[in-house]
Amino acid sequence: MTKHRLQGLILLPIAAGLLLSTTGCSAVIDAVHRTHQETFTDRAAAERGWVGVDAPTWLPADAADIHDLATDDESQAVILAHGSSPLPSTCQEADRRGIPFDTASWAPVLDRFPDRVARCGDYEVMPVDGGWLGWFSATEAGQRPTAAAR
Repeated sequence: MTKHRLQGLILLPIAAGLLLSTTGCSAVIDAVHRTHQETFTDRAAAERGWVGVDAPTWLPADAADIHDLATDDESQAVILAHGSSPLPSTCQEADRRGIPFDTASWAPVLDRFPDRVARCGDYEVMPVDGGWLGWFSATEAGQRPTAAAR
C-alpha cells in the first residue's frame, strides 16, 4: 500500500466526522433510526405537506411552527404545534396510555407526563408551554394513525 493511500484511509474517518458535525446530524440519526422529521409554518402547510399519513385533525386552527418526528412506517410519531387555540371538541379527556417514543431537539423537556391527556382520535395530546404536544404509538403491527379525531 502506498503512503498516500494509507494517509487517505486514515484521513477518511476524520473527514467524515467533520462533515457530520457541520451538516446537521439529524439526517444521519434519522436514517439510522429509520425516522423522518418535518417542520411546517402553519396548519395549512402541514395539511399540504405531511408525509406518510394525513396531517392530524387535532392541530389547532392557529397552529404554527409545527414539528413532526415519526418512524418511517408511521407506527410511532411525536408532534409539537405552537398556538393558543383550543383542541377540537372531538378531543376528549382520557387516561394517558403511553408517552412519546423519542425526543427531538425541538421537543420540550418534561420532568413527567400527566395522568390524563386529551384523546384526539389515535393521538394523545397534552398542553405544553405555548402549544400542544401529541403522540401516536401503534398497539399492533401495521397500525398507523388515522387523521380524523374520533
